[in-house]
Amino acid sequence: MLKIISPHISSGLGRHSLASAGYLLWLLVATLLPTLALGAVHDDIRRYAEDHVRDLVALQPGDRLEVNAVSIDTRLQLTECLGKLTADIRGDGEVRRNTHVYLQCHEQPGWELFVPVRIKVLKPVVTAADPVARNTLLQARHLTVDYQDEVLLRGDVFSDPGELIGTRNKRDLRPGQPIRSSQLCVVCKGDKVAIVAQSGGLMLKTEGLAQEDGAFNDSIRVRNINSGREITARVTAAGQVQVRL
Repeated sequence: MLKIISPHISSGLGRHSLASAGYLLWLLVATLLPTLALGAVHDDIRRYAEDHVRDLVALQPGDRLEVNAVSIDTRLQLTECLGKLTADIRGDGEVRRNTHVYLQCHEQPGWELFVPVRIKVLKPVVTAADPVARNTLLQARHLTVDYQDEVLLRGDVFSDPGELIGTRNKRDLRPGQPIRSSQLCVVCKGDKVAIVAQSGGLMLKTEGLAQEDGAFNDSIRVRNINSGREITARVTAAGQVQVRL
């Protein structure tokens, strides 16, 4: 059987329900406000520790820095420091990959705290923009710059794609992996090269034929096309070697 509720009773129930809901909402907000305020204080402290570390890390041109302080235990009842707040790296003061920043609030009530901070220095490195098959004459379209953690970088890598244009890769190249000097022949066996001889303001140039592969700064055998004589020269750029007068 369908039960019909009197409009008067229904209205009463509605007012009672709204009043109860309003009280519960007020109680919830009143309960959460201290927690929200404490969370904001914790976030400010984390940012203060991160900013302190950023000021201490020396970067090379082109580097990027990632600094992340870990979350502070929400059970710690830390007050907003309106007076003097100081930060320090204890011990030898050196900033490491995992560093603890000592923070102290110099007021009443004061507090002190160690905040763990993780640091990454990202270096620009040249990588393949797309998969590149071996023995490709590298052009700008094949190359891109990626930022990678310096701790994970090993061997000779490059930061400027322009250095690699005109070189050949001796191995297949994959995106995201740094291109290393050992993967390239800046001058390849059989290539025609410019032989440059320089001393002071005097510079002579002639043509040669590479007798072996060479990467940057490698010494390779080159045959002078004009004289037929074989010499040893240092690889300085794509298609160029240098000898001393």
